[in-house]
Amino acid sequence: MATRVIIIGIVLLWILSMSWLVAHDVVPAWTARQVPKFVAVDLLKEETLYSQARIENKYGHRLGTVWSQHRRTTVGLTRMDVIWLDKFPMAPVLRIEINSDFTKEGDLDTFELRVYGAGEKVELVGERFSGHLAFELKAGTRKIHRLKVDAASVGTVADVFRPFPNLPAVEVGQSWRMHVVNPLAAVTGIGTKLIPMLVKVTHKESIVTDDGPVECFVLDTGQARAWVDDEGVVLRQEMNLPIGGQLSIVAEKFNQQELDEALSVELDSGG
Repeated sequence: MATRVIIIGIVLLWILSMSWLVAHDVVPAWTARQVPKFVAVDLLKEETLYSQARIENKYGHRLGTVWSQHRRTTVGLTRMDVIWLDKFPMAPVLRIEINSDFTKEGDLDTFELRVYGAGEKVELVGERFSGHLAFELKAGTRKIHRLKVDAASVGTVADVFRPFPNLPAVEVGQSWRMHVVNPLAAVTGIGTKLIPMLVKVTHKESIVTDDGPVECFVLDTGQARAWVDDEGVVLRQEMNLPIGGQLSIVAEKFNQQELDEALSVELDSGG
């Protein structure tokens, strides 16, 4: 039982510590704006409708894969993320499935995250209600934590292992506030549940990708960095996690067969 609790705690910390970002009020000292958001028309490009990235440790060893798919709906957009983790130290094979619904303006409306393979049902569910977004974290039959934020201050929610989603209209000098959920504090009740960060678009530089060198905008928070091309596609991300050390998320070609295989694996959802 103790081992299961430790694993679930690690999973929650790893899954959520960099998983969703909440845009915050602009600080007068900064010329910060809301986080750039995709709306339906922006997502009609193949490279942003379907994307895939490999998850690597600091040594370049592959730990898993993350897939993202967007679908246009009558009321906005739906984002579906699947994260497959089969080589993460001290953890079983895991699959995390996330569904996020956004309005036509690109604002979060509902959010559902479920973990398969942890031995216990783990989920984070959020929805817009009475001007707020209410989130509830559950493990098994226990409601571990509830969080409510002002819906007007929410810019976007990124999927697991992608602190930065695809970002349109990025430019040097741009900055915005965000908060990162600290699940360890949510589980234990100790510490800050929301960690504030300031994102700065600092400069442009060329990086080597699977398709060759690409000139990118560089985003920096101190804890995380990202490289974004002119189309708003995040080609690489690097972050430091409390557990798991430094991780890199590197864009690669979308492979539907690999996604189907990951979804077909039977993993315990905890009932």
